[in-house]
Amino acid sequence: MKIEELQSGILITNFAAAADGGSLFFECETTQKAKFNLLFTQYVFLDNPDPEMIPGRIYLNQKIIDLKSKEEKMILLGLKNFNVSHELLDIDPNMKSELTDTINELSTFFNSELSIEIKKKVDNTI
Repeated sequence: MKIEELQSGILITNFAAAADGGSLFFECETTQKAKFNLLFTQYVFLDNPDPEMIPGRIYLNQKIIDLKSKEEKMILLGLKNFNVSHELLDIDPNMKSELTDTINELSTFFNSELSIEIKKKVDNTI
């Protein structure tokens, strides 16, 4: 999968929220049907971070994405144009509106200086 494929839109096929302070996991597909996973890690608990799940970061298929990188930009653009699978909508017809709020919050965080401040704090503890 090419990272540029993400900007044309993402289909969310599964979603889970962790009870760790806010980490979010998405199973997704591109418009070309390539499957991938996104993990947005929580950014509340910064002490003693797990090096495999660094707070305030995005992981694409278990690979950390650099802040303010082309990859991060493509992921956030793709999420602006997301859809929800019919299977998820069958479970919860309000899933699209609920995820819209969540994705807007994620986008706001990753487009803010707070994401950089948190990275600096966490980098000093790893």
